[in-house]
Amino acid sequence: MLLSCDQIKQKIREIQLSGPILYSTNPWITYDIVNKYQAGKFFVWCSEYFDSATAHGGSAARAIAPSSCPKEIYDTLQKAWASEDKHNAQVKGYIKTFRRLAKIWLDAGAINKDQANDIISMVTSGSFKIWRPTLYVIPKQPIEIAGRLISVPPKQRAAHGPELQISDLLAHEFDMIER
Repeated sequence: MLLSCDQIKQKIREIQLSGPILYSTNPWITYDIVNKYQAGKFFVWCSEYFDSATAHGGSAARAIAPSSCPKEIYDTLQKAWASEDKHNAQVKGYIKTFRRLAKIWLDAGAINKDQANDIISMVTSGSFKIWRPTLYVIPKQPIEIAGRLISVPPKQRAAHGPELQISDLLAHEFDMIER
C-alpha cells in the first residue's frame, strides 16, 4: 500500500511520540478480584498516552475519546470515589461488568459458585473504598516484543484515536500507582 506524503509524516510523528510506557486506569477492586480469582492475569485496555489532551496536535492520540483516556478515567473515578457518588455511571458500569464476568468465569469453570457470589457481593456492597482509582504503568517493550499488544480495531474504539489491549498482563509486569 502506498502512503501519501502527509500519511508518511503522520506515521513518523506517531512513532516519535509513542512512548515506552503504557497506561491503564482501573478501580482498585479490579486488582483485588483478578489476583484472587484469575491468578493475577489481567485483561486491560491501555494507551501510550496518559493524557491524550497533551499529545501533539497532529497526533491521532488527540482523537482518543475521554472514555478511553487513562487520565479522564482516573479523574472520573477519583471524583466518584471521593464523593461516594452511588449514581456514577462509570461505577455502575464496573458493577455490571463484574457481575457479567463472575457469570462468565463460573460458566467456564474458572471459579466456583461461592467465588462468583463473593465477587458479586464485593462489588455490590456499597463500600466506596473499593472504587478508588489505580493507574497501571506498564513497560511497553516486553509486551510488544512478545506479540501480546493488541491494537483495537477501529469499529471497537470509542473514537478515532488509537486504543490498545493486553489480554494476559501479569501482576509482575506493571507497577500500580494508587491514591
